[in-house]
Amino acid sequence: RPTLQSEGYLVLTRRSPDAYGTRHPHYQLRLLCDEVLRFAAAHGVCDPGFEHSAIALTRNFRGSPHIDTFDVAEQLAVGLGEYEGGELVVEEEGGDALAVVETRNAVARVDGRRVHWVRAFSGGDRFSLIFYCTED
Repeated sequence: RPTLQSEGYLVLTRRSPDAYGTRHPHYQLRLLCDEVLRFAAAHGVCDPGFEHSAIALTRNFRGSPHIDTFDVAEQLAVGLGEYEGGELVVEEEGGDALAVVETRNAVARVDGRRVHWVRAFSGGDRFSLIFYCTED
């Protein structure tokens, strides 16, 4: 999209870290993502075995309001880094209200099928992990 900016954007398809072996460059990253899912399940953010078909990893993502039209379910969002701002804003059903969701050093469950965007941020790099599902 022309209104998307990111200093880094990587998509990992859903596979266990063991499917690649310990020498694969994304092995440690996949282990970290699995830990995030365990943490989210342990804290009631999602069910154990949260279904996702991919994980988007971004650095300093900025995007205009958009809808993830291929999503078939809610997604999990995590923000990491030493930055200020950068909350996720999601239009609530009907578009009459906005939910401002803090994702910095937290896991949040949001519906990317609703209009959403990231607020401006400053002070450091903002890394995000988005666990999403585009398959039934």
